[in-house]
Amino acid sequence: MRYRSLSRLFSAISLPICAVLFLGACVLQPIRPDSPEPEPPRPPAAHPDALGGVADIALLNGMDDALACLAGGHPVFAVVQQNANVRNRPQQEGCHLGRVRAGVLVRVDAIFGQGEAFPFAALNRSSPWIPISTPGFEEDVQPIFEEDCGACHSSTVKQGELQVTEYDPLMSGGQSGSVVTPGDPEASILWTQIRSNAMPLVGELSDDDKALIYNWIAAGAARQGGEPVPASSMWLRLEGGEINWASHNCAEDGGTVPYISAQLTLPASCAAAPDAGQLAAYLPVEPTPTAALTPVSTPTPAQPSENGSNAADGNTGGTEEVRSSPAAATAAGKGIRVAPLNLAAPSESDPWLVPQGGFCAEQFLAQELQGHSITALTFAPDGRLFIALDVPATGDFDPNTQFDPYSAVRSIAIWHSVSKDSYYEILRESSRVTGMAWHGGALYLNRAGEVGRIADGGGYELLAHGFAVAGHLYHANNGLVISDGWVYISAGGVRDGYSDGIIVPADGEQPAETLATNIAAGGNQFGARIIRARLDRLLAERTIGVFQTAARGVRNPYGITADPRGRIWFTDNGATNVPGDYNAGDEIELLDPGTLSAGAVAGDVNATPFYGFPMVLGGVNKDWWTAPVLILPNSTAPTGLTWAYDTIFFALYGRNPGLYRLANAGGSIIAERIMHNWPVQAVATAPDGAIWIGTGSGGLFRLVPGCPR
Repeated sequence: MRYRSLSRLFSAISLPICAVLFLGACVLQPIRPDSPEPEPPRPPAAHPDALGGVADIALLNGMDDALACLAGGHPVFAVVQQNANVRNRPQQEGCHLGRVRAGVLVRVDAIFGQGEAFPFAALNRSSPWIPISTPGFEEDVQPIFEEDCGACHSSTVKQGELQVTEYDPLMSGGQSGSVVTPGDPEASILWTQIRSNAMPLVGELSDDDKALIYNWIAAGAARQGGEPVPASSMWLRLEGGEINWASHNCAEDGGTVPYISAQLTLPASCAAAPDAGQLAAYLPVEPTPTAALTPVSTPTPAQPSENGSNAADGNTGGTEEVRSSPAAATAAGKGIRVAPLNLAAPSESDPWLVPQGGFCAEQFLAQELQGHSITALTFAPDGRLFIALDVPATGDFDPNTQFDPYSAVRSIAIWHSVSKDSYYEILRESSRVTGMAWHGGALYLNRAGEVGRIADGGGYELLAHGFAVAGHLYHANNGLVISDGWVYISAGGVRDGYSDGIIVPADGEQPAETLATNIAAGGNQFGARIIRARLDRLLAERTIGVFQTAARGVRNPYGITADPRGRIWFTDNGATNVPGDYNAGDEIELLDPGTLSAGAVAGDVNATPFYGFPMVLGGVNKDWWTAPVLILPNSTAPTGLTWAYDTIFFALYGRNPGLYRLANAGGSIIAERIMHNWPVQAVATAPDGAIWIGTGSGGLFRLVPGCPR
């Protein structure tokens, strides 16, 4: 009974009662030890003293408290956590009014939630009855009808052959036909009778009950309502705050009322602004300056360019002379020599795509890996296969294990792929492992927020920690590869990165690409980018400080590998809520360490290549960004990849899942699916050249070419 109880609460909100809302927020006066009885509960806060006295401020803890504050008729004060775009509507497509800088305190008078039925539903002080989630018949409307309409329209008394106390009979209508037109209250006889007070005969419904019935019909007249809108889909309507207004003329496009994404703010107080001491706890944490990174090698003096600038100073400046246009991704230029197999389109009735011509697949360890998920694979030169195990990604399992950094299921299995024996597990009760590489007699691991290794026959050694992690995304540091004396990490972000829309920096701000990367990484200088460290220095110093940025402009690079020429390939799992006319960043990328500038080699993050994160490319010049090898459809979610048979093989987790490879189609690069499976998470190449994949359901497959058509 979310809305039923909520409407009763709003009609009596001026009474000194605890504001218990549908999101469970409740602020009580603490009990004094010397009081014989507890004090009566009060609203979340009192209005500021009109005579200038000290305001009774309630500090907030999350969006639930903020909703309770607004329901009590008070404004909310929130602190902006990231530089945020200001729109004139509570949606990403709203006209861009300007920006609010991180750390600014804003006053909020309404919270809006986006949804299919109520795209602009709001909870605010002026109209608190408007729902922020979709009402349902059973939990919200049925209690009203049972109490006020059952005397005439119940299962026993059906005047006009109409029963309104049960959902199916109500939707079937009565003697005059249908009485509810879902989505259109004005065309619904039920609403017109209630609005005119013709019904119910026992007396007029309250305004809150009327509004609830109207909203229920407008939302589609569902049997059960939708869940409250999550904070990530909420928008705040501002009454005050320092806004850097843009020059856009938004007055003709919906007005100039400012809104910002709630995801980029932190509610701080109710009724009155917090003082300086209280505000400090809600201010955003500044990321560690990039300059604090220790260069890992001595910079090589760069030759002056034609315009007299020095590339080693890292000052790209946005000039055409420094930022070169991206080269076209030709198959020959990228070293893709294999021709397409021209396979028939895969059929969902043939889930393994075996055989369809070109490749054969063989499964191993089906019994041993049952009830597991494979998150990473790598080989030792002698054929030993290392398998990172995790909780299953399919079927029924305890969802709490997704948020538990350690689990008995998480371990590393070792199996000899040549002799097909000696299967056993090590490193049990591990955190999630998403990257592995064998090098110099040791297994190097990329775990939840850290990098370590296991020397052959030894125990686990921590090498560095502090990579970006968040909640069940604690695998955000993703893959690992060792090439030419460097350890490369595909360091993912901890936020989707698109919630604030396209970034266009204001005058004096950091470049758009820097802002976009910082948002996606949650302020962590080791997230949303490719980072690297000299292996010898990592082993000697064992600190994250030896890592430096190698490339930026990615949201969640997952798979990473090196080809025979020492180039670094990686996938990028792009943003998930990007409008269809923008590239979300699902891509196959290529980084050639030999082309890095002297500034980049010296550790200057601003001199590293940028791969076009979609937050940036909507409103700025694109000449300087590094073109991907292949742009994938939005939400395909690429994961693992490997180099084999003169090309790249990669997996897709989202749309059109399975294993793909790049092919040379007349000089152009295309991708063709050679195996349909879900979810493929790990891809590796064996010493004999065969391709191995691991799936989220514990499937371990070896693929080799040569199957007859």
